[in-house]
Amino acid sequence: MRTVKCTAVGLFLSASLTSAALADGTWEILSVADGATPAGLPGIDGAVWVPNQWNNPTIGLDGTVSFRGQIAGAGITNTGATANHLVLVKGLPGNWTVLARNNSLVPGDFPSGAIFSRTASPSNSIVSANNTTDDGGVIISGYMTGPGITTGTNDTATWFQPASGAPVLLAQGRDFCPGTAGAQYPANMSVSSGVRMNSVGQAPFYVALTGGDTVTANNAAVVLLRPGDDQLLLRKGDAAPGIPGYTVTPDSFGLFQNGTKILLSGKLVGAGITTANDSVYMTNVGVASGLRIYAREGDPVPGFKGLTFANTSSLSFGQRPVASDGTITFIATLGGSATTLNNTAVMSESNGVFSILLRKGDAIPGITDSASPDFNGKVFSSPNSTGNCMTRNGLYAFEGILMNADGSAIVSPSPAQFIGVRKPDGTVRSICRQTDPVPGLDGWVFGSLNGATSICASDNGAIVFNAPMSNATLNESGNALLAWDEAGGLRLLAKSSSQGASPFAPTGDTTFTGTPCNQVTLIGSTGNNGDGGGTGFSSNGWLVVRAADTANGLYAIARIKIGSDAIPCPADTNADGTVNAADLAGVLAGWGTSSPDLNADGTVNAADLAVLLTAWGDCQ
Repeated sequence: MRTVKCTAVGLFLSASLTSAALADGTWEILSVADGATPAGLPGIDGAVWVPNQWNNPTIGLDGTVSFRGQIAGAGITNTGATANHLVLVKGLPGNWTVLARNNSLVPGDFPSGAIFSRTASPSNSIVSANNTTDDGGVIISGYMTGPGITTGTNDTATWFQPASGAPVLLAQGRDFCPGTAGAQYPANMSVSSGVRMNSVGQAPFYVALTGGDTVTANNAAVVLLRPGDDQLLLRKGDAAPGIPGYTVTPDSFGLFQNGTKILLSGKLVGAGITTANDSVYMTNVGVASGLRIYAREGDPVPGFKGLTFANTSSLSFGQRPVASDGTITFIATLGGSATTLNNTAVMSESNGVFSILLRKGDAIPGITDSASPDFNGKVFSSPNSTGNCMTRNGLYAFEGILMNADGSAIVSPSPAQFIGVRKPDGTVRSICRQTDPVPGLDGWVFGSLNGATSICASDNGAIVFNAPMSNATLNESGNALLAWDEAGGLRLLAKSSSQGASPFAPTGDTTFTGTPCNQVTLIGSTGNNGDGGGTGFSSNGWLVVRAADTANGLYAIARIKIGSDAIPCPADTNADGTVNAADLAGVLAGWGTSSPDLNADGTVNAADLAVLLTAWGDCQ
């Protein structure tokens, strides 16, 4: 039962936490779901949001938000072929736009007469992909019925709604695949979370192929979905780039993009290929056309005598592994002369030159030199494989794992985890550690920081994460939503917590629902776009979250601006601290594409050149 009416919060309440907890903007409540407060959607009078039926919201550079949810009210049904309760919206309070709704025409009315409909599962007729672009363009995907639509054959499609202008159909089930002799896409051409779409509507996508010239040896491909005509990037059975006599099979995972820069991986096929040397990692960065292999399992690491890429989990990638200048960042398992004390490293590759950014066994300032006996003798082991994030300008935020100096694992209760950052100048520092006090909350300490924080980073130098915490005296546990940058340090944005045994009474902040909340959710590792930025934490510092008092069925979507309003020195495309000829070369190389887009208008053009020339010299 509700204890406080959410209507008391209002549709657009600006409310701030205590001054000690907030060094940024103020929280703005964008929407509430309590089963009673009007949703404020145009053309759907009286509709209310159904509690606990929102997907993760996303946010663009201009602060506008998009999300999928379910509505209820007069004339709204959630069952069968007439279900019309599912909507995908974008905007801000008082200015929402409904981009898609089940039992309504698909975007742009193409295919003509088709509507979103999925009788067997109406709540999935519009896919909850949470994919947006840097400037707020939205990917729309789902299931259709209508003229010429056959269930299970061509009833799925994906559209792109750009930040301005009309939507375009990107792909439909059974479309013909470019670069083949009549091969077709699979029946299901809906997208999932994690697809990287850039601001001009391009996204690398793995497809299984059927029909036409398809045989077992070529029945899969990676294509670049894009308005107008798609591009075949790699088909199973294609010649391996730079390795004569061998072919390659693309992986269905690990597709990354920043503007026109793309990363993918695959498996070699040919004589002498085993599981010890079959994994290859490819990019279009640094080549005029096609792809190049920049790393191969079992090969020597260029520039590091005696080191190889080990044959077990050779490379793994964080949330945004390719920078604006084309530098690729990854975690490598090392073989050859590496030992158990130093066989993991965070590395980068730029035009064939490899660098080690962090390595197992390294000292971490603030930990290795700590006066605390709990941290004496501890050294870096590795980052969490998914809990790390590189910004386009070279800031690397990560969940770090510690080990004893002899290589042995740290045994509880001694803390083994921390949040760290490596700045573009190479400086590494610890931000907080497991068991540290939570800033702004007396008696609270951090819990596990490994794989649990949904760490995000923005190009304005800020990072945000959601850290588990507890208070033994109060018998409470929960999460602290925190921000960090050089100017403001580590600070608390919000507290979500609960007390005692199940059903766990909420005890967190009342900012979001008017009652104590027990849940604040970040979008996590799938919240990344094809422009090299984040979708839940924008490149210029807009943060959007879901918050809830689940005990009383009260839910809210809120946003806040973190840190500086501007991305520092956006013209410094290679993050070396100076805008110079190297940055000019990067702009000219990207001319007509979407990266490096210095003014975020979707295209590299004369306007970006003007930004660069105005900023020429040392970054201020």
